[in-house]
Amino acid sequence: MKNILVLTVLAFIWGAAVTPQAHAQLLQGPNNFYSPYPPVLSHPIDILPQGFITIRVGDETYYYSNGFFYQKVIRDQQYVVVPPPIGGVVFSIPQGYQLMLINDMSYYVYQGVYYKRVLEGYKVIYPPV
Repeated sequence: MKNILVLTVLAFIWGAAVTPQAHAQLLQGPNNFYSPYPPVLSHPIDILPQGFITIRVGDETYYYSNGFFYQKVIRDQQYVVVPPPIGGVVFSIPQGYQLMLINDMSYYVYQGVYYKRVLEGYKVIYPPV
């Protein structure tokens, strides 16, 4: 019970400190497109996980490993976990995904992220409606 109260207070303080403009920026994906996936709060890491792949989406460079997308923080020369880039294509998604049939279309969902099977692999898409 005490942990819930602490988390609620921290969430309130963080939410109050974020301006509407900053919040809108958090929700934008690459090239300022709205991202339907929530921002990820992660600690920077110095080295990417072994076996990562590099993905380009528009002008942005992402690194992908085991269901997570990373971007480099230039000033710190470190990497942080970021929301999945819409349009990014990966060769495979980790075990544990769900195959969903929506309006006669097959979608793959892993940790809340929707993928569509394409020739090159699996493409990150907006969640279907």
